[in-house]
Amino acid sequence: MILAALSLVAATVASCNLASATGSHGHHPSTSSGPPSSTKTTTTVMPASFNVGIHTFDLKETGVGIWHVGPAGQQLPGRVLTTEVRYPSLAGAASEETVNARPTTVGGPYPVIVFAHGWNTEPSDYEAMLDYLVKAGFVVVSPIFPDENAVAVAAAGGPGTEAASDEENDVYSEPGDIVYVLKQLQNIGSQPWGTNLKSVLNLSDVGLAGQSDGANVVAALAYASGLASSYAEIPSAPKAVAVMSGSAWDPEPYGKAIGTYHATATSPALLQIQSDADGCVPPTSGPTDLFSTLQTGLSSKWWVTLLNANHLAPFAGTSQWAPVVDAVTTQFFELELNWRSSSVSASSVQSAGTVSGVAQVTTTVTDATVPHVPLIPGC
Repeated sequence: MILAALSLVAATVASCNLASATGSHGHHPSTSSGPPSSTKTTTTVMPASFNVGIHTFDLKETGVGIWHVGPAGQQLPGRVLTTEVRYPSLAGAASEETVNARPTTVGGPYPVIVFAHGWNTEPSDYEAMLDYLVKAGFVVVSPIFPDENAVAVAAAGGPGTEAASDEENDVYSEPGDIVYVLKQLQNIGSQPWGTNLKSVLNLSDVGLAGQSDGANVVAALAYASGLASSYAEIPSAPKAVAVMSGSAWDPEPYGKAIGTYHATATSPALLQIQSDADGCVPPTSGPTDLFSTLQTGLSSKWWVTLLNANHLAPFAGTSQWAPVVDAVTTQFFELELNWRSSSVSASSVQSAGTVSGVAQVTTTVTDATVPHVPLIPGC
């Protein structure tokens, strides 16, 4: 592994959902001035670690049938997808993200991972994990979903309210959001500031990742029969999917035809990461069903068990499990997206996800092989 594991402070996150305290655009203290341009360099050697630049686009989708849920549960026209793009840079600071840092193309263009956040969170809550991927040479694209983000949930009265529950039901519109964002990336040069990233993105090597509700979104988009037509609209089919604390949806939730889940040898590779003490998404409440349904059809798949971990902390960079999540996710995408993969193999993924007393990896799962955890009501 080229990147050493990040040294993260172990902490306990008592809540299953971490609300962002910084608003919909997050907090990025280091800002470069002036119009950026791609980094000019004479070196041909790939750096062991990149710095992280970030730019935020507001992508607006309109049209017949395009709507979102308002704070009182009403349908409002259109969807604004505030989308954070984190990208490799040789400028800025190594210790923090730099807004509009000069992109680099050294060793690029870079594979693209679209990340879907969970309910009552925002991409900034996963900043440490997303930055780890960027430092390894990936571009991470993170839309802020219009109804499930922390600001929208607060405006609806906060977790536990009926209005917030209505907001969460908008999750079934989010596979379409992922498709829309991937389409917009094809023409990134037409967006203000987008010309700076045009030569940075390798949109032939694409992966999907998500946590909690976001994990459900990317799993459904990639593997649910009812979303096959939406998946077919993606300009270049994703090659790998990371499902973090996620499960399959019911076949017909809220009138949305999800259908059945299935996979073949040509389906994207699967990395499923599950906390075995997760009371928000207990392992046997859906995650094991998802993996066991897909495992026989997939030629490349891994199940990572995080031992004694809760729902969000391993993915928010605040626990002893976070370095394992960072390492195994990076190795998985390096292997499946053919990035720096001359020294990466299936055994590399296996090794990265296996830490005594912290995490273990397998390629087959049943309900009998994981613990039964009580569901936390309203989580």
